Amino acid sequence: MRYQFLAATSTLALTIASHALTSDARAQTIDYGALEQLFGEPVTTSATGSPQKATEVPPTMEIVTAEDIRRSGARDIPGVLKHVTGVDVLQWGTDDADVGVRGYDQAYSPRLLVLIDGRQVYADYYGFTPWSAIPVELGAIRQIEVVKGPNSALFGFNAVGGVINIVTYNPLYDDVNTATLLGGTQGLAQGSAVGTVKLGSIGGLRISAGGRSGDDFSTPLAASSLGTRRGNNRGAIDVDGVFRLSDKVQLTLEASHTEADQTEFNGTGTYAYDRYGTNSVKGQINADTSFGALQGSVYSNWIKSQLFNGLSTVPSATLNNQVTVAQLQDTFKLGTDHTFRVTTEYRHNSMGTTPVTGSHVFYDVMSGGGMWDWKILPTLSLTNALRLDYLSLGRDGATPAGFPLNNSYWNRTLTEPSFNSGLVWQADDVDTFRLTSARGVQVPNLIALGGVLSPARSAFVTGIPTLAPTIVMHYELGWDRAVPALGGQTRVNVFRQTNDAVTSTSHGALSVVNGVPLLTYLNIGNSEANGMEFSVKGTFLQDWRWGASYTPEIVTDRFTVRSSVSGTDFQHTTPTHIVKANLGWAHGPWEIDGYLQYTSSFYGVVAVPGSATTTQLSRINDYVSLDARAAYKLTDWATIALSAQGFSQASQRQTVGANTGRVVYGSLTLTF
Repeated sequence: MRYQFLAATSTLALTIASHALTSDARAQTIDYGALEQLFGEPVTTSATGSPQKATEVPPTMEIVTAEDIRRSGARDIPGVLKHVTGVDVLQWGTDDADVGVRGYDQAYSPRLLVLIDGRQVYADYYGFTPWSAIPVELGAIRQIEVVKGPNSALFGFNAVGGVINIVTYNPLYDDVNTATLLGGTQGLAQGSAVGTVKLGSIGGLRISAGGRSGDDFSTPLAASSLGTRRGNNRGAIDVDGVFRLSDKVQLTLEASHTEADQTEFNGTGTYAYDRYGTNSVKGQINADTSFGALQGSVYSNWIKSQLFNGLSTVPSATLNNQVTVAQLQDTFKLGTDHTFRVTTEYRHNSMGTTPVTGSHVFYDVMSGGGMWDWKILPTLSLTNALRLDYLSLGRDGATPAGFPLNNSYWNRTLTEPSFNSGLVWQADDVDTFRLTSARGVQVPNLIALGGVLSPARSAFVTGIPTLAPTIVMHYELGWDRAVPALGGQTRVNVFRQTNDAVTSTSHGALSVVNGVPLLTYLNIGNSEANGMEFSVKGTFLQDWRWGASYTPEIVTDRFTVRSSVSGTDFQHTTPTHIVKANLGWAHGPWEIDGYLQYTSSFYGVVAVPGSATTTQLSRINDYVSLDARAAYKLTDWATIALSAQGFSQASQRQTVGANTGRVVYGSLTLTF
């Protein structure tokens, strides 16, 4: 059936495209540098396929530029994202962080779609992102697009909380050659390099590599987590090539590998030591044709995670996960006011069961969708996108003695639609209004569906195949206003979100199947969020830039299972008030930037001492954190910088994990 589905949707795409009156949508890889010069500011093509400013796209989007990344002083992506309005970062350790968009952030947060040049890099088996294990260096990133709210129909599978879309420099158009050496407190030693090789008229090749070693915070750990600090390490390499096969056809090939070891706070509310190994390969064809801009891609990701508890030298669990994705899309125009994109996708996701091995839990997803971007008036546009996912779940291999579920329990299917709709009105030269609605679908991860299987004294610890997906509905009204007097703009967004059939985040819930007790996951009820984002940014006196934002949000949970059992609580773990501000100065060879964040009191989920399955809420009082960077350009090709994170206090309680510590480091960046 899957092949009939793919054939039907592909035929539909080509049939519609063949009737296109014009086909000026281009399928070549994007020259973002040329588009920035044309628009006079960073632009995106990810939402509709057409170049747009962040204020013009249907969903709410923030674009973090390469300059923003450099001046943040951050040494990793979570350090960059923590300064973005509406982004929540839980810093568990020097290398371990969880990132959420508009609240709903807990350990191993599974609500975020993270992409690098269109390829997902989050860990499918749990749905979260181990940021140290993704194969990208900061020096290779042109921009990071932060898309807020569910955007499955526009961006792809599992984009229910938001999307972090990382766009790297294109070796065909960009000549980036840089190296950075960094060292500081916590024994930090880090190096990265990005090199570009031009192949004449044939194409270009970019090679990126990086390594890091260091210690975790030295602040006290709970007794249950002792022995998990064994040193953090990371190594990564990525090779990315873009080749011209003809004037209208381009081929992209990519391969990457990472290894990362780190102390990590997990969904059970305790620390563990995790070793990651990832590999990925990708191929993509872009072609301009008479029936539109065609793009076809295939990629496969492998990730292995070994989890060590306490002082143990033997992994308590080894997780092996592979996902393979094949995508085809056609973007075309009918006349000058109508842009269409028709897509089809096949996904296979599989993991071996652990710690009881010898079996696999997997699913296949066939998806079809389309987008219609209608320029109703020169100042008014309407974008509608629809996606339909057909998921077929399965399991193979043996089950342990006494386990009450056989493989037939996994023989089930799900069919779920998702949509995005956005009306954007440019009222005048300075005011833009946006009205959006969306439906997103969060499929239970493979661990929740049975990837973990462990016999215990009184019950099996496992996932269960009968979980329903979480359905997220989102409504938003936004207003962007350019303020020439400030050299910037203000932005106001008001949103409401509902989440139905929320899945617990731990194995704490008790179910009895065929008379056998199981500690498993459950659908525990509903949750809703109401909030607002207000931000303003600008420049003055040519050398100064500044920004400020305020994000109030109220989350209300209506769960049928207590948080101590389910490990899930969004109502108390989402801060009600977050204020962020930045001030920067650049003149001649100098750059100086400071960042402030105020977070109101909230709670976190932590394990009850002596219990493997029960959690409790622990309060984190409101706090203020300060980051800063000062840089001096020695020559046209060499820059030194001193950066500090959380420098106002030597130790600060920001999560229910170990207190964060002051981090200070210096760097030397060479550009060739």
